[in-house]
Amino acid sequence: MSDRINKDFATNHHIIILGYMGCGKSTVGRLLAEQLQLPFVDLDEYLTNKYGDSIPILFLKNGEIGFRKLEKIALDELLVNQKTSVLSLGGGTPCYADNMQSVIQATPHTFYLSPSLNMLCNRLFPARSKRPMISHLSTKKDLLEFISKHIFERKQFYEQANHPIYIHDESPAELASQIIQKLG
Repeated sequence: MSDRINKDFATNHHIIILGYMGCGKSTVGRLLAEQLQLPFVDLDEYLTNKYGDSIPILFLKNGEIGFRKLEKIALDELLVNQKTSVLSLGGGTPCYADNMQSVIQATPHTFYLSPSLNMLCNRLFPARSKRPMISHLSTKKDLLEFISKHIFERKQFYEQANHPIYIHDESPAELASQIIQKLG
């Protein structure tokens, strides 16, 4: 089945995975790319390689607005110049500039991974020191409140994706399979 999808569906369009931080975009994207025999590009890794600094350092050096400008340039490069790939966006990428519009115009294959707020909180709390947007939050209650507010603000962008995937207890492999089914 994946050969048919690779040849018939994905050769002219990127497959883009988006959603809030911690939803599994990179993990699911890597598995999906492997199954479809396509290159995988994580936008955060692309930015890190392009500018030579980690995402937290890029945030510190440029501020959030400066970082979002760098992110926009990188996204446009990937959408225009990169050969067909599975691309996972940063959690905020769809919400700034005209990024979501650019994504929608570039491909019909956009997938919004949407876990519950509690699932996000449980995933992000142990790793918050590595994420500049939430590193200052010290309790799960504070993190849950922050995530709730952010999801409320960002949902209008995320929900523009062609295919919402509501995550319950599926493994990343099961989520990749769901995406493949929606492609076929």
